[in-house]
Amino acid sequence: MSAKQLLAEIERGINALQKAHALVLKAEAVVPKAKATAAKTAKLTRVPVKNAGKRVMSDESRAKIAAAQQKRWARVRRAKKKAAKTALVATTAV
Repeated sequence: MSAKQLLAEIERGINALQKAHALVLKAEAVVPKAKATAAKTAKLTRVPVKNAGKRVMSDESRAKIAAAQQKRWARVRRAKKKAAKTALVATTAV
């Protein structure tokens, strides 16, 4: 590529960037007006949110959670007993 071709390519790139810059500036000039209008309508349509109060868990869900917790604790107790048996067997074998 010759120097003239390279300069011409650079000029085209600069022109494209300038056009893109102008488009962005135009878009920024339009957006704030739209935001201001949206903000005004949002203020008019805003409805206060009621406090939901205390959330209540259903009896079925509470039972499921309790069963799962009992299962976990049973697993822990089994592991503890197994470890104790293993330790007892190890001490008596010595």
